[in-house]
Amino acid sequence: MSAKPFRNSKGVNKPFRSPFSTPQSDNKKNHINTLELNTHETPLKVSVAKKLLFQQSPFKKLHLDKESCNKHTDIEVTEKLYQADLESLRKRIQQKKESVEALKIELLYKKKNKAESVEGAIKKWTKCCQSALVDYQNSLQEKNSQTVKMSEILSSFNINPDTVRFSIDDDAFY
Repeated sequence: MSAKPFRNSKGVNKPFRSPFSTPQSDNKKNHINTLELNTHETPLKVSVAKKLLFQQSPFKKLHLDKESCNKHTDIEVTEKLYQADLESLRKRIQQKKESVEALKIELLYKKKNKAESVEGAIKKWTKCCQSALVDYQNSLQEKNSQTVKMSEILSSFNINPDTVRFSIDDDAFY
């Protein structure tokens, strides 16, 4: 082990101090009025930061007068207003949270289901619905021996014609 301290250690910039106690002269002891517990003197230099740390800040006294009492009543009135504002803000925050959750779910669905596969599924189910409606129309015509319009069937099931891509004017699917 070397006697020289490491480059970044705490003892680098400190002056050398012998670990052995040395006898002190009587002249120094007479000038110090405090009791010494150690045989060596401690340095009296204290950093400015430490001095500021232990200083106590003066406390301000609070004076109450009529103006401060009036301010207190004004505070109570505005506090009620603040409560109403706070409640409205809470409602708005709740609405925003709900909209954020809905958007997160929508984003999740968009990531999960690609647009191309969704378009293909829409076309597939539209064709299936159209064929089911045509089959239902044919079965009604066989049972009743009467012609039933597709617009009547759609209105009886409360189906929007645009949903199944049906043209009411042409009475056909597009």
